[in-house]
Amino acid sequence: MPRLPESALLIISVQDPDLIMGSGRYRLLAAVLLVVSVERARPGQGSCRDCPAGTFCGKTKTPTCIPCPSDSFSRSPGQEACNLCRRCEGVFRTKKGCSPTSDAECKCVPGFHCRGAGCAMCEQDCGQGQEVTDHGCKDCDPGTFNDQKRGTCRPWTEYV
Repeated sequence: MPRLPESALLIISVQDPDLIMGSGRYRLLAAVLLVVSVERARPGQGSCRDCPAGTFCGKTKTPTCIPCPSDSFSRSPGQEACNLCRRCEGVFRTKKGCSPTSDAECKCVPGFHCRGAGCAMCEQDCGQGQEVTDHGCKDCDPGTFNDQKRGTCRPWTEYV
């Protein structure tokens, strides 16, 4: 496949000596200028699409694939920047460390459990006889029970 220049200048010239206009003969010279900008594929150099996961495309005249710095990653090819890695701090602990091609995964410290996509937050575990509310753990109301760490209080049922 031929390589295209960064911009192209196309000149079209038409001459018709037999064109008659009015009482005399005229020569028609038509010139059309067309400037086209195209993404250039330079010999020996690729494009940003060629940068693999774990790298980003440097902003220079020539596309350059640069490895993601530490504590950052890029999941897919052709990214123009790397993403910062998630930090597992506070009630979060690292389940899987960050790599050049994937983000870190977090888990909760003992006594807490993950809630939300990708363990977006940690919610306190409640003991038996309690349930989780927006304000923490609450004892079950009379006539209800919960025998799970993460469950909700349910009414007692009678067995005969």
